[in-house]
Order: sequence, then C-alpha cells, then structure tokens
Amino acid sequence: MSFSISEFNWRLILIIIGISAVVSYVGDVLGMKIGKRRISLIGLRPRYTSTIITMFTGVSVAILTLCAAAYTSESVRAAFFGVSYLEREIAGLIRDQRERTDQLNDMEFSLSMAYGDLSRMEEELLFASRDLRAVTARLGQAQLQSAALEKERARLGGQVDVLNKEKLRAEADLSALRKETDILREGLAEMKEGRVIVSQGELLAQAVVEGGASSGDIEAAMARLVALAEETITIKNRESGILKLVSEPLKVEIPQAERGKALRYIGAASGRKVLRLTAASNAVLGHVVSGSVDIFTSKLIFRKDDVLLTDIVEGGLTQNDASDVLYTMLKRINPKAVEMGVLPDPISGAVGNLDSLDFFAAVDSISESTLPVAVTLRSADDIYTEGPVNVRITVEGAN
Repeated sequence: MSFSISEFNWRLILIIIGISAVVSYVGDVLGMKIGKRRISLIGLRPRYTSTIITMFTGVSVAILTLCAAAYTSESVRAAFFGVSYLEREIAGLIRDQRERTDQLNDMEFSLSMAYGDLSRMEEELLFASRDLRAVTARLGQAQLQSAALEKERARLGGQVDVLNKEKLRAEADLSALRKETDILREGLAEMKEGRVIVSQGELLAQAVVEGGASSGDIEAAMARLVALAEETITIKNRESGILKLVSEPLKVEIPQAERGKALRYIGAASGRKVLRLTAASNAVLGHVVSGSVDIFTSKLIFRKDDVLLTDIVEGGLTQNDASDVLYTMLKRINPKAVEMGVLPDPISGAVGNLDSLDFFAAVDSISESTLPVAVTLRSADDIYTEGPVNVRITVEGAN
C-alpha cells in the first residue's frame, strides 16, 4: 500500500514536533538549574533528582503528544478510547463476513445446482422444440396434401364436366363431320367426273354502291355482280380450255341470306360502299357457283398522278436488269397500298394493275440511258379502297 505526501496529517506532526521541542527545552533548562543548585527532591540525591526530572520530562512529552494527537485527529481518539469497542465490532464483522461467506457458498452451490437443472431443462426444451417443429412440419405437409387432394378432386370433377361437354360436342362434331364427309364424297365424285372452275375464296366480281340506296339500286348492283362474275369465270375458263366442250352458260347465284344482309346493311349505311363477290366453295363444271358477298366502306386512297414510289436507277443496265428493277419497285407498292387501305385479291394478295406497253416502254428508257435516271410510279387514276392500283411509269433524268 502506498501513500502520497498530501495524505499525511501535517498539522498533527507539526504540533507533536513543537510540543516535544518545548517540553525538551523546559526539561533541559530545569535539569541544568537543578543540577547547578544541587536540589534534592524528597530526600534523594541531586543526581537521582535530575534523573527523575528527565523521566518526568519524557513522560510529559508522551502525554502531551497523545493529547495533541487526540485533540487533532478523530481517528486517534477512536483508537485510544474505543479499541475494545472496535475489536468487538471487528470480531462481529468477521463473524458476519464468515456467515455471509458461508451463505454465499451455499447460494453458489444452489445456483450451480440450479444452473445444472436449467441446462437439463433447456436441453429437454430443445428436444421438445425439435419434436414440435417436426410435428408442425408433418402437420403442414398433411394440410398441404389435403388441400392439394381437395384441389385435385375439384379439378378432376371439373375435368369430368368438361369431358362430358367435350363428349357431347365431339358427338355433334362427329355427326357434322359425317355429313361433311358425305358432301365431300359427293363433291369428289363430281370432281372426278368434271373439272374445278372456281376455287373457294376466289374474287369473282366487285361493284360500288352508295350507302342508303334503295332496295332496287342494291338489287341492281348485285345483279351486275352476278353478271360480271359469270363473264369473268367464262373468260378465265375459256382461255384455259375447260369450256371448249360445254355449250351451256355458267351460272352464279347469291344466296337469299347474303342478299338480305347486303340490303339491310347498305340501306342503313351512308357513304360509298363496295360489294365484293367471292366463291363460297369450290365449284366444278356444270354446277351453279354459290357466291358470298362482303361489304366494305370505300374511300379515296390515292388521287390521280399521286407519287407512289420514286427510285434513282443507275444507267447502262440491260433490259433484263431494268425489268428486274421495275418488278421490284412494283412489288414494293403492293404492301404500301394494302397498308393504306386498298383491298387485296383474296387468293394472290395483289392490288396492282399495269399496262404492259407502259412497262416495256419504261424498260427501254432505262436500258437505253447511260446515266442514272429517276423512275417514278404514279397512280394512273383515282384509286379507291376496292382498287385496283393502276400504275403509270415515268422515267426522267436524275438531277
């Protein structure tokens, strides 16, 4: 244990030093005076008297020192006058400490036992938690399986209903297919005996009529469609040689349902309308061609002399190369016109029409030029939704 200088009781120290010095000085002076005078106390020899005075002086120094220490320090007073009390207190404190130490040891032992019990309980709780998690997981799996089985049962029940409906539809479709098979067999037999003159979906004719027209005007327009379709079929098949052996004219008819649809729609509509007559099915030679009428709104797509396409073509091309360039340009016009709203042919998808003389004149102009030329395709006349896109070709020197 270490102490610092500031912890010392300097006041007590200085008082003790001062008292010791004063008492020593007084004792020394008394001793000298008694020695010189050879004073004798209670009949003692002067020498013994001096010794007694010296002893008295030492005792006085001790007594005064103790009084000064007791006066200046409370702890010194307690040490002087309460030693027995302090010893009893210390002994009692030691006993209390021992008892508390024993109690603490007992408590530590009990705590260690409790820790052991707690560890065992935690271990048991851990095993119980694992078992609980396992049981919960199995329960969750069982619930999921039960839900899945319920969904599967509902799904299978729905599938059974769907299959029953499908069965009914399949039976109806089978009946319809049998009828179609019979019809196809009859048609196949007819086709073996005759020749196909019209394919299903083939465009036979088209005519323009104003919306809101009278029933008579609409009937007249459909009559023109029928006449034009018969003429078109006759010319096409006569050129192919099919009609060389048949003298009776071809017949085209529009079913009453199609006629009624056209009358109702056009009679209630406004604006320019186009009627398109297409073949409802394949037709063989000697049978009436059944037509289907489609109605479209007709509007002006291109005006006469509108520029449809312009390209710069290099000079010095052969006629074959020039012909290929023009064919490519004409093919590029087709999707553009369809995108703008021109109705294409249902079979070929074509919309254009070009004078062959104009085409070959343009080929000659391109092949004869050694310099680049500007080839422009223009609309030969006003072009409506029904088409066709009549094209005029101009070849000019490139700027």
